[in-house]
Amino acid sequence: MIDSTPSPSPLLKVAAFAALWALRLVALAWIVFAIVWGSLHFVIVPRIEELRPRLEQLASKSLGMTVQIGALSARSNDFIPSIALQNVVVLDALGRVALQLPSILVAVSPRSLLALGFEQLYIENPVLEIRRSPDGQIWIAGFAIPKDTENQDGPLADWIFSQAEFAIRNGTVHWTDELRAAPMVTLTQVQ
Repeated sequence: MIDSTPSPSPLLKVAAFAALWALRLVALAWIVFAIVWGSLHFVIVPRIEELRPRLEQLASKSLGMTVQIGALSARSNDFIPSIALQNVVVLDALGRVALQLPSILVAVSPRSLLALGFEQLYIENPVLEIRRSPDGQIWIAGFAIPKDTENQDGPLADWIFSQAEFAIRNGTVHWTDELRAAPMVTLTQVQ
């Protein structure tokens, strides 16, 4: 009996070989993703408090001011883990409290990790210090705002407002005007 089945063309053989390797690469990528996501849930989340000193150090270095974190905890909620920071304080160059964040809750997802951000960023009861020094310099949370720029946001502001979900609840803002020697103005219940 003669086999009348045509043999595949060389182009079809190359396409089949490429499809097989593409499928293997996709499967490998999913396996790597599962290992990374599993290690996040089962290795990092239970031991997050051990990372607190290192996170304080990294935050202080990147902001150029002292950052203190009172407590750090994490929960693995189904697919998306959440991290709670308690009593975060940013001190200005003189050691004064410039920003106080009693409660921060962040949630991460694979998409947010790829973008180096958070899925949710929720800040409860923050206290922000804004002051104008006797020389007219404006300071927000210990950061000097340049006098010669108009409507320019810094990289920190760009990063914060690029988050998928960002909320501030029950904030307090203290405005101190040392230039006019005016009494402190306080705004409460800022949302």
